[in-house]
Amino acid sequence: MRCLTYPYPIETLRHWYVTPVGGRSPELEPGELGLNREAIVENTDLIPFEDRVLLSRLEGGSPRPLFARKYFRIVPLDRSKPDALSKSPLGEAILPASDNETGPIKVGEMVVINSVLSRVHTHGLPSIIDRMIRSRSDVQMLDVIYTKERRQS
Repeated sequence: MRCLTYPYPIETLRHWYVTPVGGRSPELEPGELGLNREAIVENTDLIPFEDRVLLSRLEGGSPRPLFARKYFRIVPLDRSKPDALSKSPLGEAILPASDNETGPIKVGEMVVINSVLSRVHTHGLPSIIDRMIRSRSDVQMLDVIYTKERRQS
């Protein structure tokens, strides 16, 4: 049952949430996405500080391929981050003030928080590919794979 105190985020598909952007805050680091702590508990299956999510505009989403998109870490907003919490009274998403990778997302604009990839349990090659996408340090990861294969030979 949906919480009436915190109407956002709304789960539209499994692990896909829609919420408006409440603003930007200097209390958040680049790569962090803030949501009201109570709204996370009441309306989502997100695991703060652990889940990595993709963020896109509800209308006119990014044409960038999956591996080129930036992942955000979910940060619960509470009294320890008063500026950010004040901008998320209903469960709105709060972006870092210093993050330029979110593009032209405006306050009040509806966004999709996609946590599907946080729920994928992969092993073997899919796990390696997933880590490469998440870390974006392809050269370093390829060195690890190459070294591991040489040791096994």
